Amino acid sequence: MPRPGLSIIFFSILLAAAGALAQSPCAVCHGDSTMTRPNASGGEDTLFVDEAVFARSVHGRLDCKDCHRDAVGDPHDSPLKRVECARCHSEAAAEFAKGLHSQALAAGDADAPVCSDCHGKHDILSSLETASRTHPARLPATCGACHRDKGLAEKHDIRVAAPVEKFNRGVHGKALMAGNDGAATCSSCHEPHHLRSASDPQSPVFRANISKTCGTCHGDVEAEYEGSIHGMDLARGVAEVPTCTFCHGEHEILSPDDAASPTAAANVSEKICAPCHGLLQLNEKYGITLDPVTSYRASYHGLATNRGSRVAANCTSCHGVHAILPQSNPASTIHIANLSKTCGSCHPNATQEFSQSYIHAKPDSFGDRLARYIGKAYLWLIVVVIGGMVLHNLIIWLKYARAKWRAQKLQKTIQRFDRSWIIQHLAIFISFTLLVITGFALKYSNTAWARLLTTLGLSEGLRGLIHRISAVVMLAAGIYHLGYLAFARSARGELKALLPGIDDVRQFIANMKYHLGISRERANFARYGYVEKAEYWALVWGTAVMALTGFVLWFPTTATFLLPAWIVKVAEVIHLYEAWLAFLAILLYHMFFAIFHPADYPINLTGFTGKITEEEAEERFPAWYEEVKEKEHATKEEGSAE
Repeated sequence: MPRPGLSIIFFSILLAAAGALAQSPCAVCHGDSTMTRPNASGGEDTLFVDEAVFARSVHGRLDCKDCHRDAVGDPHDSPLKRVECARCHSEAAAEFAKGLHSQALAAGDADAPVCSDCHGKHDILSSLETASRTHPARLPATCGACHRDKGLAEKHDIRVAAPVEKFNRGVHGKALMAGNDGAATCSSCHEPHHLRSASDPQSPVFRANISKTCGTCHGDVEAEYEGSIHGMDLARGVAEVPTCTFCHGEHEILSPDDAASPTAAANVSEKICAPCHGLLQLNEKYGITLDPVTSYRASYHGLATNRGSRVAANCTSCHGVHAILPQSNPASTIHIANLSKTCGSCHPNATQEFSQSYIHAKPDSFGDRLARYIGKAYLWLIVVVIGGMVLHNLIIWLKYARAKWRAQKLQKTIQRFDRSWIIQHLAIFISFTLLVITGFALKYSNTAWARLLTTLGLSEGLRGLIHRISAVVMLAAGIYHLGYLAFARSARGELKALLPGIDDVRQFIANMKYHLGISRERANFARYGYVEKAEYWALVWGTAVMALTGFVLWFPTTATFLLPAWIVKVAEVIHLYEAWLAFLAILLYHMFFAIFHPADYPINLTGFTGKITEEEAEERFPAWYEEVKEKEHATKEEGSAE
């Protein structure tokens, strides 16, 4: 049992310490919450010191002049000098003096932090207290006061973007927010006072030291990594070897169970291993399998993982995670003596022969050479067989097309389009086809068909020339068409006939009801139905859009002289997707009515001859057919009268 006398003495000391500020003459002025002074930016800084807050701080037992030694006189000179914390905290000050912040401060950088920026002024608390600025859970916010400021980051060329936000999303930040004070925070990796540059060999975040820094918490992983091929190469000074942060990230370290994590099962091969092992130059330099990434992607494992499978084998399934060893090491999971066991983790009862059935491609191995030769043979077989089938069917199709041509000559026909219209149609058809081929050959240059065109002689220079010539031809055809509509006698009334109206909606409904078997009455189309009108105005719209965006892409310097810089990127997107829209519309809509419509197969000849049989006109455009017949009848009567 403690003696009552000692308790009273101890309590009296605490009361005396808590009332130190109140007993000080400084409190007469600085206890006034309205006391301020002007600052350099034109505002005001408060000079108020909260007695209760100061009393609770680690310095609550000190007298004001213990820190503010130049506060001489009543009132004292203003402003006072910055407090020299080093008088009491010499060890921390010595560490701080060697760090980046101190160097910036010595260079006169007004943004450089001082002790009070991190620890506070009159409210300094022990880092063990949750309310302290230096408590682990509050350190991200304390450091973030500067490091999350985009203006400061740009000014001082700090390249790591939004480090605090990223940290808070990571496993360490989440652990801190959940109350785990032992989780890593800013000072765990960057040191609290002696903050060094990542390029400093003494820095905890220098690439050669990162595994040791992480190892302060993850000691078992550090041991595995340092014994691995990556760790040993790092110790030898290999520049390209990955460290902990390369795979896990620096601030936003996510759990492997998080689908967004680069270490998630579905991501690890592409986001972690591929960036290094997909580089042919790196593989050649270190004698690694020539292109392991390509052969993995082509395998079932790679294809299934690419589709999001979490159970298909990825790189770490076979090679390990941290303790990755070369195949020549007897302890390696891919050593020939261990392969069947490694494969057996997914494939029970895997034999040694099975374990050899899928490994990364080795160009000189018998199996890979045989597979390569068979693959090439099949490519030629496909070309010959499918090409032969296409030729076979083309011969048959041409016979029926010629037969339809001859049959049309024997039937009564109506001149639907004149020769000028036919030439315009052919010019647009040919130029559009060339534009699609040459445009997609650039955008999708890595596809097999694009590479084949290059092999056949379509170099980039020739491709660009053909694309631009085709664009000029199509644009010229469009301009000629405008003149044709305006001045050609044979085009009188064409534009009016092509204008959409409410009748097109009615005819669309009637046409659908007829083809769905709801009604027996056909739509009474005039010279142009809604199908022709939709195609026509889609062509007009598409030509205008492609011409405008094409001009921007062809002459970007001129375009950006007249328009904002973003016009180039926007034009590129519009040009691509408008091309896709036009291509698919022609392929799936126009070609249906030109070739694959049951009534037109094997081809509708009107676009090439300008003629339509009376039978077809009466069936498909009854209103127009009646109009044509009435005009013919009126013309005959006029001739008879004369």
